[in-house]
Amino acid sequence: MFRWIYGAMLILSFSVWQLSSIDDGSLTAEDIPKQRTLEKKAEAVSSTPVREEPVTFNVITKKHYLDGVTETTEKQEVIWSMADFWAKYSDWTIVEHELEQMVFSKQVDKISPITEQKGYFGVTAEGELAVFQGTPSEGNVMESFKPIPLKPLEAKRKLKLEDGIKITSSKHFQQVISQYVDTKDL
Repeated sequence: MFRWIYGAMLILSFSVWQLSSIDDGSLTAEDIPKQRTLEKKAEAVSSTPVREEPVTFNVITKKHYLDGVTETTEKQEVIWSMADFWAKYSDWTIVEHELEQMVFSKQVDKISPITEQKGYFGVTAEGELAVFQGTPSEGNVMESFKPIPLKPLEAKRKLKLEDGIKITSSKHFQQVISQYVDTKDL
């Protein structure tokens, strides 16, 4: 109750003070301090050091896919605005930053394009699950995917792996891994 009374008295006293300070015509444009002119603003801006030519960086990007493949690209970036440059790579992690080179990294939650096009699950000569580039009979084990020991399999599944299981998507990739591999071996 006292808070309401105190608040009402505070508002009332503020209103009385405002009404008593109004003097017709007492405030004019001359009373307001003048702002800087456009010429002074231009002088202030031109005195700051600004590079007129763009900066060129060697930018290396590394995408790490679920299947273990790392896709690396390298290109020269001409940078007119650092704000635009940082916005372009906002979802990347900086791995290395040197004077004229930047290395960015990103974890991609899908399989690599090469695995999606040509990838097959199969069994190596050592009896381990591996991802092949092409059918297992071609024997091209992808270097980036480490072979994993298989669970004891029934003959039908082992035969299916020897023939090769085409990898169709990221979801399919994860399903096959969980189906054939003990999670403690990962």
